[in-house]
Amino acid sequence: MSGLALLLLGPWQTLAADGLSEGQIKAAYLYNFAKFVEWPAEALPANANIVLCVIGNNVLDGALQALDGRKAGERELRVEQRNYTDTNLAACHLLFIGNSEQQRFVVTLKALRDAPVLTLSDIGDFAEKGGGIALLFRDNNVVFEVNLESTRNARLHLPGQLLNIATYVYGR
Repeated sequence: MSGLALLLLGPWQTLAADGLSEGQIKAAYLYNFAKFVEWPAEALPANANIVLCVIGNNVLDGALQALDGRKAGERELRVEQRNYTDTNLAACHLLFIGNSEQQRFVVTLKALRDAPVLTLSDIGDFAEKGGGIALLFRDNNVVFEVNLESTRNARLHLPGQLLNIATYVYGR
């Protein structure tokens, strides 16, 4: 198994045994995505914080808020609660769209167009309908699907090892 795969998967094999919730495990995945995704230089200048915006009610049982202030590589991760009507979602680096937004997430994705934002969600058909990464719970495991076309249109680079451990990659 590659180094990145071990970094991504290694912690969760023991975390699940330690009784962490599904939300905590998904938040841990998201945290690692923040460390490995590459944004265009104009979207994430040197010394800038990584901004994780969250849309929805009680998203992942509040587990994403625990990431606020943590280091993601050399950068600090800042978590901000937003609303789907926010006109400045393109200023986010990561955007997690909670399950409560199932009826509106496609509109949010279209509003972002090709902005350099990694969109993530735990909505079942999120990646299939144009979201960047879907974090899903299947067979008692947290897995993820990637929409490669969406991430490329956003000018984001996902390491190949990350794509290799995704359960499904749309647009490959």
